Amino acid sequence: MGTSEITNAFSVDVEDWYQVSDFEAAVRLDEWDRYESRVVANTRRILKMLAEFKVKGTFFILTWNAERHPELVEEIAADGHEIASHGYSHRLVYEQGRELYKEDLERSQEILNGILGEPVRGYRAPSFSVTSQSMWALDVMLEAGIEYDSSIFPVQDSLYGIPGALRFPFVIHESGHRRLVEFPMTTTRVAGRNLPLGGGAYLRMLPYQYMRWGMRRVNREGEPAVVYLHPWEIDPAQPRLKTRGKRGFSTHYVKLHAMEEKLRRLLSEFRFGPMRQVLAERGSAELPSREALLPLGAASQNSPIT
Repeated sequence: MGTSEITNAFSVDVEDWYQVSDFEAAVRLDEWDRYESRVVANTRRILKMLAEFKVKGTFFILTWNAERHPELVEEIAADGHEIASHGYSHRLVYEQGRELYKEDLERSQEILNGILGEPVRGYRAPSFSVTSQSMWALDVMLEAGIEYDSSIFPVQDSLYGIPGALRFPFVIHESGHRRLVEFPMTTTRVAGRNLPLGGGAYLRMLPYQYMRWGMRRVNREGEPAVVYLHPWEIDPAQPRLKTRGKRGFSTHYVKLHAMEEKLRRLLSEFRFGPMRQVLAERGSAELPSREALLPLGAASQNSPIT
């Protein structure tokens, strides 16, 4: 299969500018209603852009927003995009613990299912926080009826990552007749190291040529890439907060002005579709199982950017 024939996964994590992990210490969940909401307008800008390029994608909805803007979820679905869960409160999975995480996931599903009238099947953890510290989350997802997860980044980072995870879709957990497929965030492997791609700050901060080069390498391997972004990343005019982030620094405001042009170039140069479609085209029967994982921590990677 040639690179032009491969459909890559396009995804949007629908969260507002003040709801990110970097701002968690400065903006408490119970204060979110006090901040200017820009998520509806920014998400509609993305919807308009996708319609221009005739691209469908997966929207991982932070359902605190869905509670307040159910019409936005309905609009996304009406445009033919897939709806999936990004949890309710945008708290890191490994900081919640199993019971709080279970409540968060179930609450998000109840809200989205109520709006859509059908169950959501996909999930992405806030800040890719399914790590070796929170593998118990896989049991919770499976019990909740989640069919695919897109939370694991096969890199080493102080906030997220499982360096030894497989780089492409695989079956990460099974129980009885149920199974959970992992669609990991995209990396390209060079000189024994996984280099992060994926989108987000990697797309904003690094040269566009790097993203194009990496995605073409992944497609030449016969595999789909995952592109992700947040609505606030195409909004250079968003309010400013001072924060050191969870790593002691934050990339939140870096090169916001560059994101839309880079995104348009990606949409014009690559084929994209929703994650469920891409997984179906990939062929679920052929996916490797979790047993094919490398030992955790193998092949040390670097990735200081979110």
